[in-house]
Amino acid sequence: MNKQLLENNYLIIDDFISLERAKSLYDAFKKDSEGYPQYFQKDDQCPNSLALYDYKWFVELLVEKTPFMSNIMQEPMLPTYSYARIYSNGEKLLKHKDRPACEISVTLHLGGDKDWEIYFTKPNNDEVSVILKPGQAVIYLGMNSVHWREAFEGTNYGQVFLHYVRLNEENWIYYFDKPNNMVK
Repeated sequence: MNKQLLENNYLIIDDFISLERAKSLYDAFKKDSEGYPQYFQKDDQCPNSLALYDYKWFVELLVEKTPFMSNIMQEPMLPTYSYARIYSNGEKLLKHKDRPACEISVTLHLGGDKDWEIYFTKPNNDEVSVILKPGQAVIYLGMNSVHWREAFEGTNYGQVFLHYVRLNEENWIYYFDKPNNMVK
């Protein structure tokens, strides 16, 4: 596994995608959320924000970035799922750890009207915060690191989460977000 990620629980990746692609994905996601709200959901974590599991353009990105993630992680990775939100004013993400399908996670900033910090705990429990620019991402150990966001003070903030598992570890069974009742 990547030594820096293991030592810190997070790793910042500049230019995970280009600024132009981030804007294009943000615009498409926002347009579809406004034009077809019936396909989007509001979840318990952020009940005032629109979200979507496996939006087609983010599934494409999830699969496309699998070789990159395998290279960064220094071991074979399998994609599990993508999940995206357009956060609304006042939303916060409570402190939590992720489920096994989110063994290795990427949070990618697409666009919005205000910067917004995401917080992580390091292995020694120190808390750190990161502000991402559009196209910039953080890879993090979602099952190990507590992560959260304080209340958002802007109007909207587009974010996509890309989740992966390590092929040669116990969570491999969650590839493409399969149920955990598979034979190992």
